[in-house]
Parts: sequence; C-alpha cells; structure tokens
Amino acid sequence: MSTETYLYLCKECGLEHDDLETMTIGMTLDYIESYLEMKNPNKKEKKTVRKASQSDFDSF
Repeated sequence: MSTETYLYLCKECGLEHDDLETMTIGMTLDYIESYLEMKNPNKKEKKTVRKASQSDFDSF
C-alpha cells in the first residue's frame, strides 16, 4: 500500500489530520477495515474452521 492510497482511504473514511495525529497506523487500518465492513454488510462471511478428523489425516 502506498502513502497516497493510505491517505486516500483515511479521507474516504472521514479521518482528518487531527485524528491521524493521535492514532497509530494500526489503529487507522483497523478503523478503515471496520468502516468498510459497515459500508458493505452483504460481504461474504469468513469460512468456518472445523476440526480435522482421522479421515482427513489419512487422506493427507
């Protein structure tokens, strides 16, 4: 991710210079991710993880 992309995403999410002064990069990326998830609620949910069975190990 370039600096320009990062700043564009911050602007799209409504973050201003004062916000960026008090937030770390990690905090802003978390905020951007949450903002995008709110804007797109119909996004496919993550796959669920299941415990491997003996047959899974045998076929591996």
